Formats: sequence, structure tokens, C-alpha cells
Amino acid sequence: MSESYSAPPNPPLPSPITGSIDPSPGLPQRWLVQVCQHRSCLRNRSDEVLIAFRDHQSPQILVAASGCMGQCSSGPTVHILPDDTWYCRLHPEDVAVIVEQHFGQGQPVAAYLHPRFHHS
Repeated sequence: MSESYSAPPNPPLPSPITGSIDPSPGLPQRWLVQVCQHRSCLRNRSDEVLIAFRDHQSPQILVAASGCMGQCSSGPTVHILPDDTWYCRLHPEDVAVIVEQHFGQGQPVAAYLHPRFHHS
């Protein structure tokens, strides 16, 4: 008598925003947020943007300081993977909107998208 065993499916991960189960199966399981910390971005408070993103770091949101991303005239610059989204000219107070809308709802925040990479 041989029965095959099948493991139960992995449970969904909690939402990085609410802590509850994320109802949107199309969203990535994890994001990498790269925040430029090079000279011209630092002059525009990218260190504070990095701290603001780190306040939202979780198992689903990894935040990392980055070297120059080549967008010096548009800093502070933030690059989000895996969806290859670029944000520019961010302020620390913009981060909460990005976390809620981009990570929580799967919708990039159009007002902060870098026009060199995202055309309307």
C-alpha cells in the first residue's frame, strides 16, 4: 500500500504594510530598494530618504544604500527591484506614500517616477 505524500502549499506572506495576508497574488514576494548615497544625492537628503525606507524594512522589503546610479541631476534616486521602477527627487516624507501604494497595492507612484525610465 503506497500512498504519495504531497506537502501543503506555502501559506501567503503577511503584507509588509498591514501585517495581514496580502490579497494580491500578482505582487512580488520581496522588493529590493536601492537608495543612492553618492555626493549629489546626499546633498539632496538621500541619507534621510534611506532612513525613511529603512523604517519600513521587513522580510518583504530589503533596503540598501547604493553607490552612484548615474542619475546625479535627478537625486535622490531610488531603484526598486524586481519591477525595475526608478523614482527621482524624493524627499523623506514621500516614502510612506511609496510604501503604501507601490508595495501595498502594486501601483508605482506616478508623481515620483523618473521620466528618463518611465514615459507617460
